[in-house]
Amino acid sequence: MSATYTTPMFMTSLAKLSKENKVSNKEMKAKKAAKTQRAKDIQRQNKIAAQMDKELTKLEKVAAKEEAKQAKIQAKEEAKQAKIQAKEQAKQAKIQAKEQAKQAKIQAKEEAKQAKIEAKEEAKQAKIQAKEETKTEAKQAKTNKKTAAKLTKQTKTEERTDIIRTICENLGHTNNATLEVTA
Repeated sequence: MSATYTTPMFMTSLAKLSKENKVSNKEMKAKKAAKTQRAKDIQRQNKIAAQMDKELTKLEKVAAKEEAKQAKIQAKEEAKQAKIQAKEQAKQAKIQAKEQAKQAKIQAKEEAKQAKIEAKEEAKQAKIQAKEETKTEAKQAKTNKKTAAKLTKQTKTEERTDIIRTICENLGHTNNATLEVTA
């Protein structure tokens, strides 16, 4: 018995379809070459990127050094400016202190002058007051002297009257008549 083998219909149609979509060796080689080329390009780009990173790192280091240098120079310059400013402020303070001392000296002179004038005025007032007191005392002394003279005169008159009475009594006049004595 002999058997006949037949290929199913879908298989034959798939075979035809696969023949149509079959990739040729030439295309395969071209795809492989393109893939290899892409890999080489990527590798080259990575290498260039690594070199650029190295260069960038070098440049960053140089820039950091330069920046540090500039910062140092700027700090020195700022310190110099601060020193100059401090000197200027000290100079200004010294000038201001001199000016204040000068003003204080002028004010002290003015106060001394004013005090001298006031002292003269007070001395003048004291002199005037002393004169007035002296005049008052002189008037008082004169008045006291006049009063004393009157008292003395009156006392002398009374003493004479007493003496005369005593003499009259001794002589024997006992008359109680009023005795007038003229001074």
